Amino acid sequence: MNRYESAFSRAEKRGEKAFIPFAVAGDPNQEMFLDVIGAYIKGGADVLEIGFPFSDPVADGPVNQRASGRAIANGLNHSAFFSIIKKIRLISDEIPIGVLLYANTVTHLGTDEFCKRAAKAGIDSILVADMPPEESHELGVSMRKHGIGRVFIVSEFTPDERMRYICKHVDSFVYVVSRPGITGVDTQLSTSVKTTLGRLKKVTDKPLAVGFGISTPEHVREVSKAGAHGVIVGSALVTEIEKAALKGVNPSPILRKKVKLLKEATSFR
Repeated sequence: MNRYESAFSRAEKRGEKAFIPFAVAGDPNQEMFLDVIGAYIKGGADVLEIGFPFSDPVADGPVNQRASGRAIANGLNHSAFFSIIKKIRLISDEIPIGVLLYANTVTHLGTDEFCKRAAKAGIDSILVADMPPEESHELGVSMRKHGIGRVFIVSEFTPDERMRYICKHVDSFVYVVSRPGITGVDTQLSTSVKTTLGRLKKVTDKPLAVGFGISTPEHVREVSKAGAHGVIVGSALVTEIEKAALKGVNPSPILRKKVKLLKEATSFR
């Protein structure tokens, strides 16, 4: 049983859905980022999703774009990134670590070299936001070679046959976007989530984690009741990191409280 299987299984046995907080590696700086991850874990995170900062993150909204800018300005590069992941593994050896990145980040280092270093650092899965399954054969070969799981995105507009195709190439979890567009905080959750999850469950038994726009405990409860196996929250947490950075304070205390509240909302008992 890999880390993802264990994490989803543990959450289900507790009567909960897996909570998956997101942060951009090296934001607000490399040292404080480890405090951020520590706060996520202490707050109850079941899985971590970490963004590799990129200068043109087309799938991300302004909040995560600014986070990437801060991390890059503070010197986050490939070496620093893998070093950070290794340090997270010293905090927790059992929590799954998924990385969300863009194709240039992988190809710049070389596909096989990136996957080798990712596996050595302790990364469990990779989602390349701008690389669909049809274009990921070379990367997929390297990921399987080094034991890294694949994650791909599905939306409400994905036809059933394509859902089957995408899910066939997933071996960690399916990332279900709650609504079309870019990442960001929404005040109201899309009504299509339950329908999309229902369609997916007809074609796959792999874990389904919903993200994009989820920002409140109420959203988390809605997604949990809709049938998701996991709930991803990004921009709402990155916003707190940004606020703290502007004040020159450590965001960890507020993040721990916020993650705890969001995690509590995953309970379905």
